[in-house]
Amino acid sequence: GAACQNAGWKGHKQTCASVQDVAANVNVAHTAGDWREVLKWEGRMEELMARQSDASCESTLAVFSLAHRAGFRVTGSTDHARSFVGLEERRSPLLANLQRFRDQGEAMCELADFLCFLERQSEASTWFQRARDVGAAHGFFSVESTACTGLGAVALNEGRHEEGVAL
Repeated sequence: GAACQNAGWKGHKQTCASVQDVAANVNVAHTAGDWREVLKWEGRMEELMARQSDASCESTLAVFSLAHRAGFRVTGSTDHARSFVGLEERRSPLLANLQRFRDQGEAMCELADFLCFLERQSEASTWFQRARDVGAAHGFFSVESTACTGLGAVALNEGRHEEGVAL
């Protein structure tokens, strides 16, 4: 309409595009591995998840989470790390609802690693312990082992050497 004609198209197209167009653009960018392009559409993420199933919401959160992880790896930006943490905190219960417990445990460990980078050791320890519990409850030794390694690293970083070595 008139707003589209009067607005600068480059910036306006992201707010004017239909949800279907946004989803298509995000999918193309994600498939191409273009994390910057994916993140251009992050402001529309809630619209993409509105009235969707847990599986669809988890998938959407995963796409934006992966984009922030890639952005962090390229730039080292704490903004990307913080965004990754927030998205993974939202994604974890969805993985549990979907009974994807291995994925949940692995995601929790990666979330905890990012919290360590952000120097939020106490929160990291909590997430590593949750991952350990998920791994133990569902028979995923690799998740339990990774979580124990993380708990040990946190303990060592906090000066609890005996506890850290034991883990």
